[in-house]
This record gives sequence, C-alpha cells and structure tokens, in this order.
Amino acid sequence: MQARRRRPLVVCATLALALAAPPAAVSRADRLAPRVSPAVRAAVQSSVGRPLQAFLLTSSPDSFADLQAHGGAIGTIYPTYFQCAVPNGAVQGAADPEVDAYAATHALAELPRFTCQDGATVHRILTSPRLRSQTLARLVALIDGGGVMPSASYAGLNLDLENDGARDRGALSSFVATLAARLHAARRKLAVDIDGVLREDPRRATYFYDDRALADAADTVFVMAWGIHWERSAPGPIAPLPYVEGVARRLTRLPHASRFVLGVPMYGLDWAAHGGPAHPATALQYAAVIALAHSAGGRPARDPASGEMTFSYNRAGLAHHVWYLDAQAIAQRLGIARRFGLAVGLWRLGEEDQEIWGLPGV
Repeated sequence: MQARRRRPLVVCATLALALAAPPAAVSRADRLAPRVSPAVRAAVQSSVGRPLQAFLLTSSPDSFADLQAHGGAIGTIYPTYFQCAVPNGAVQGAADPEVDAYAATHALAELPRFTCQDGATVHRILTSPRLRSQTLARLVALIDGGGVMPSASYAGLNLDLENDGARDRGALSSFVATLAARLHAARRKLAVDIDGVLREDPRRATYFYDDRALADAADTVFVMAWGIHWERSAPGPIAPLPYVEGVARRLTRLPHASRFVLGVPMYGLDWAAHGGPAHPATALQYAAVIALAHSAGGRPARDPASGEMTFSYNRAGLAHHVWYLDAQAIAQRLGIARRFGLAVGLWRLGEEDQEIWGLPGV
C-alpha cells in the first residue's frame, strides 16, 4: 500500500484571507452548506460521551485560538510539539509556553505529540539499538521534567509513528511497551496513534500496528479513522460512514476496548484533474472550502453513501473535485463513536465547521 500522510497540515495560500475572516463572515458564507439535521442533532444529544480529545497544531495560531474559544468541551489536548529529524531520527521541536499555561490553568490533560512520518527514519528509530535507546530516553525526559511549565503539567506523551510497514510490527510493539513502562514509572501516560482498519491484513502497510499489543501497553490508542482517500489518491470521500462504523465496531470487540479513541477528521481536500501523485490534493480548512465554493461557483451537495460534502469546479483548464466534512458529517461520526461507547478525538482544532460547538452533545 502506498504510504500516505494521514494528517494534512497545509491550507491553500490563496485562501489565507478567508481563514482570517471574523466568525460572522464565515457564518454568512456557511449559507452554502446545509445545517445539521434535526435527526443527527438528536442522535448526538441523546448519546452520553466523554470529553473530547483534540490535536492542537502549534504552527497554526488559529488552532490555539480555537482551544481558547471551546476549551470547555475538551478534556485532553495533543499539541504538536516534537518531531523526528530526517534522516538521523533525532528528537527536535519545542513546547509552546502559552499552550502549556492554558492547559495547566484549565486543568486539561496535555500529552504533547512526538511524530515521525518518514518511514525509513521510523524504521531506524525502532531497529537501531543506539537510536532506539536515545529516542526512548529523550522522550521520557521531555515529558518528565523537560517541559516549559513544571513537568507535572504534562499528563504524558502522544506517539505518532507512521509510514513504516509490516516488517516492523513487532519492533513498534516492543518500543511502545518499553516507552509505556518508563512513562508509567514516572506517573505519566502514553497515547499511541494508529490507522483505522476494518481487519488486519499482513499484506498491507497498516499491519505495522498491532492493535491488541499496543492497547495492552498504552493508556490510549488514538485511531485515525480517515484516509480512505488522501492527498495522492484519486478524489473521493475522506472517512466514509460505512468505513467509520466498521472501524468502531471492530474496536469494541478488541481487548481493552475502552482505551481506543475514534479519531474524526475535520478538513477538506481539493484534487485537480484525477488526483494521484501527478496532481496531489490541497488540504483545506472548512472556512477555506466555503470561500472556495463561493469564488469558484461550486455547488456543495451531500454524498448519501459517505455522508460527506462534495463539489466540483474548473480552474486553469483543469477540473477540480473537493470533498470535505461539515458539521453534520462530523456530528454523524461523533454519534457513531458514542453509539459504540468510544471516546472521540478530533484532527484538528481550528479547521472545523464551527457549528459543531453548538451541538447539545458537544
């Protein structure tokens, strides 16, 4: 299976003005998108869920602003502080003192993320004895005494290793078990991010994640229930409802089911032509999607099979296809998580349809 970046970060530069628009302007643009239906609203309201978990992209100021606006609905944050250097695998990055202070003041569980999405570098981290030892020691030090705020403000670490393959399945499980034991000894927790699958298949790259072993060692397993279509794929829905429901159902049948968190995406993708490596998609925030639909004359409609919104337009002689999640699509996925008794996690604060925060269940 082709490696994919599971968490788009980039917003189209030509739409930056739309992202800076005040909430009222975004609300007016929202006329293009259907509001959350009464049936979906009732489903979310009637379900009982735990506080939301959410990633905070520290390179985007809108992400922290979104936390400040809606922090009362969130119990756990994963700020994107640390990453691997490529190709040597060294841990790099820095904490944000404002985010740390806000989390401490508002009693949020804060687990900074360490991510490495270069498959070859992940392989070295997991299999080179010296680099493995150095990485483990560095990660524990960052969480147990390495933060900007007193170390007690960090509840633990979020580990996000991606784009390796089935060959390192056992090495990842061993790494997680060792890291979890060291963090637990320091009274810290470990959250691990994995791909959402309908079934394990040794022939696919997702076999890298041994769900049972990881859930046995870690305190939380954040399941990225998206990526059916991604930047370098053909255009299509990002997290279709049948897939999300299948992932949720599978998780509830695994040992330590209560440790799994169903991850919900809140972004859009804009593919030119037929997509693929030759025409990779641009990742867009909701406000940018709505602005694009206005400027390009797109007519968003809900795809009944996936529950997502989509529209097409033409620019510079190329047909474009856009897929994205609005408040109703996000609410449907929240309802699935809660129906199966799973906690909900969001990727990421600042890119969503703001209507989700008015849902009774949220």
